Amino acid sequence: MKLARFSPPTAAALLLGLTTVIGPGAVDSYAASDTALPIGHFAHIVVDAPHGHLFISGGAGTDGILVTDLDGGNPTSISGEPGATGLALSDDGSALYAALPDQDAIAAISTENLTESAHYDTGAGTHPDSLAVAGGTLWFGYGTAGAGGVGSVDEAGTVTLQQDPGSWPAPPILATTPTPSGVLAAAVQTGDTSAFVTYQAEGGALTRRAAKALPVPDLSDFAVTADGLHLAVSSWARPSDDRYRTSDLAVDGRFAEPVAARAVAVAPDGTLAGCGCNDGFEAFPETGEGFYHWYAYASPLHLAAHGLAWAPDGSRLYAVGVNAAGETPTLQIARTPETAWVTLSGRSTTTPPAPGETYTFRAGFDSPLSLVAGQSMIPGTVRITRYDEADPDGALIPSPATTPARAPVDPFGSYDVSGTAPLTGPLSFRVDYSGSGHYAPAARTFDIPVAKYAPTMALTAPSTGGRAAPMTVTGRLTWPHAHVTTGAVHITKTDLAHPSGYSVGTVSVAADGSFALHDTPQIGGANTYAFTYDGGTSYLPVTESAKVQVSRATPALSVVTDARSYHSGATVKVTAHLGTTYNSRLVTLYDQPAGKSKVQLKSGKVDTHGNLVAYYKVTRNTAFSAAFTGDYRYAPRTVTTSTTLTPTVRTQLQWPLTTTRIGSTTYQVFYKSEVTMGFNVQVAPRQSGGCTSVYLEHYYSGAWHQATSQSCVPLYSDGWYGYGRALKLFTSNDHYRVRGHYTPPTKGAQTGSVWSRWTYLTVRPGSPS
Repeated sequence: MKLARFSPPTAAALLLGLTTVIGPGAVDSYAASDTALPIGHFAHIVVDAPHGHLFISGGAGTDGILVTDLDGGNPTSISGEPGATGLALSDDGSALYAALPDQDAIAAISTENLTESAHYDTGAGTHPDSLAVAGGTLWFGYGTAGAGGVGSVDEAGTVTLQQDPGSWPAPPILATTPTPSGVLAAAVQTGDTSAFVTYQAEGGALTRRAAKALPVPDLSDFAVTADGLHLAVSSWARPSDDRYRTSDLAVDGRFAEPVAARAVAVAPDGTLAGCGCNDGFEAFPETGEGFYHWYAYASPLHLAAHGLAWAPDGSRLYAVGVNAAGETPTLQIARTPETAWVTLSGRSTTTPPAPGETYTFRAGFDSPLSLVAGQSMIPGTVRITRYDEADPDGALIPSPATTPARAPVDPFGSYDVSGTAPLTGPLSFRVDYSGSGHYAPAARTFDIPVAKYAPTMALTAPSTGGRAAPMTVTGRLTWPHAHVTTGAVHITKTDLAHPSGYSVGTVSVAADGSFALHDTPQIGGANTYAFTYDGGTSYLPVTESAKVQVSRATPALSVVTDARSYHSGATVKVTAHLGTTYNSRLVTLYDQPAGKSKVQLKSGKVDTHGNLVAYYKVTRNTAFSAAFTGDYRYAPRTVTTSTTLTPTVRTQLQWPLTTTRIGSTTYQVFYKSEVTMGFNVQVAPRQSGGCTSVYLEHYYSGAWHQATSQSCVPLYSDGWYGYGRALKLFTSNDHYRVRGHYTPPTKGAQTGSVWSRWTYLTVRPGSPS
């Protein structure tokens, strides 16, 4: 055999593959390195730690076996071993066995000098593939699709086929324990299931222990646990965490994680490598919950079948990834794979504590590896150091309190430290975790914000109070947690005499946050008390206000006009009268004509008689009001009076021929020959929507009686309305009288209603002579 040495591949070709997924606090030793392998395909990998070699076969189309150092570097090739697939080390590690399916042979290669030391022909058409050393014998799976079997090569080099009396539909995959034992297992996929057989290998012979079809429709790899008691079977189509007993292939408990990747491997100490995923791999304990580390592939790589192998001491885990076509094999080396990262968390249960407040700092843990049964705290030692202005170099906290694990909120337990926040400067804690067993050490510093904040203030005050009567306003400050008693409350009062406010004192704050103000207000009206807590040394200020309406006497106030009714254009004399007050004699008069807004008519101090007089030219119904704005002891008051505008009404009889006096009354004389009597009514000022009515009365039997009427008809646009009545309807020589009435609109009337005077008439028969 000749050794061919390769030049190191370029950096671009090397940097393919996988990234280690770790939590905060993990160290660089968890990283998985990536090395592109100088072979076209991948078949199998074996770790020869004593000699510092990795042996990697490429299967059909390759000419030799790739050899690298334990870091994947210094690649060489053992040539002359075409199409090598399955690999296995002898129990003493002196020989590497390589299956050569295309040559129907198995090669034995010295691990000392990397040369072939023996060549075993297995028979024409046997195509040996999977290898395992158990019970001191080399076993191999062989055959083709449709027929397979288990053969052996003993120490003398004798090849024996059909060591298992059963039939195999294809070449079986073989597996044994990671350290020498007599346990051997074989399996082959048979459609939707896979056939498994376990053996006891001894003296070059196999004794069947169990045979069973397991629910694995996509068998690519399986492994025997370190103690030889169980099988770990990988399936991406039906991932499972079932442990199958080698004694009867029955399910016997669960692995810590499902096994679903294309490869699975067991370390000598029992740790498993595999994954419940298809885009990476992980290391995890056989039982319990959780895992040590998960390593993710960078697209487009995935774990190759048979692509996992452990260093004997468990310090490294080797993985080979390939693309979807099974090409570009890339070696990944996971260092310290049996150590789970630990993430430290820290927080103050009082957030944020104010200067001088008590707090409890809690340090917690997270890790992908759960505690085992019976553990209440993460194993190892925890040191917590406090840093502040008083101890800038840190002060170790002796014996922090512990809280046992409580799933799911605190699955690893926690450590508590209580103290008082510094009055000035920052506060921080450093947590150092020693690590223990499979848990990695971790350290982290946590800055705890110490910040002033404003408490909540609530006030209780009466809504009203008597002037010169004692009253009390109480308040309470509330903090969300334990607080420091510090600071005072300052009170400013605003009233009519002090619109800019003035101080009425400072009150202390009780330990429960309560405080009180006692006051006897001398100024009536709104008394507003502003309470400001200054925050003291630890908190931010906060202000709240309370308003108390202090009683005031009602002043005597009136407003009158010199008449109740006026004609349009008349001048109204408006007089306001103000009685006794304290320190204000100011009155304001307002006018509000119907349908318009109220406007100020006059404002000023009343005279020595308490009067304020104004004049106003009236054009419609008008309300007049007098307002006193109040003073320190007398309340505001407004009074109102109303005046009415009386329209002017003109009347006219049409076509009387003469007049006559009857007694003291003048009568208009009509003759029936004139046919019609006309009566016109004019109203000024008039308002749209107003109407007029006409009433005609007849005198007989010693009294006036209504003869007819016309009710509420609109005026013409010129303000007139004409009423007519046939003269034939009148009784000759009798006495009549007629008058009109104006009614303003029901809504928004700008004037009052008004009657016209009576107009008297008589109707004579015939025509005038």
